[in-house]
Amino acid sequence: MDGKLDDAAWAGAAIAGFVHNLDGSPSNLGTEARMLYDEQFLYFAFRCPDQNIWATMKQRDDHLWTEEVVEVFLQADPTQKSYIELEVNPLGTMLDIFLLDIRKPIPYRSWNSEKLKWAVQVDGTVDGRAGDKEWTCEIALPMEDIVPAPHTPARPGDRWRLNLYRVENRPARELLAWSPTMRGDFHVPAMFGEIVFTDKVAP
Repeated sequence: MDGKLDDAAWAGAAIAGFVHNLDGSPSNLGTEARMLYDEQFLYFAFRCPDQNIWATMKQRDDHLWTEEVVEVFLQADPTQKSYIELEVNPLGTMLDIFLLDIRKPIPYRSWNSEKLKWAVQVDGTVDGRAGDKEWTCEIALPMEDIVPAPHTPARPGDRWRLNLYRVENRPARELLAWSPTMRGDFHVPAMFGEIVFTDKVAP
């Protein structure tokens, strides 16, 4: 994990685009995400064009969503109410949460994924001033932490519920999603998208 998206595996991964979460309308920000997996990890990559990148929080499990961040929400078994939430900001700060139900997390600082990996790269500065280009992020979520999943590691044909988000704050606040929830709230598992595992895995 270095935060760069130049690995050969990413070049062959499908691109997930983002729209406005509130109504599904197109976004001009050009945010992209990609996903891959192997037996150990579920991998995520984000590319966030941004002319004025901004974040201040540096402590793990801070309330990152109040600034600028990318987010992963994963519900590996839709028959259960629990799901995992991951957030990373442009400073490389992580928030990882295991929720037992909608907005009912295990206390933030009592659940940390020990083998979770992540990194960011910033083309610019993280001060909210104009002149930046983009920031990118890689996350590797250990399969062993996705305990509600019917199978870990995932098997070809498994279907999990997932959503990907981006919060932009400067110059204006925007809430973006891969699968829009159609409301001012990301915690709507019924509106998450679905990922289907294939037999093509990351090298």
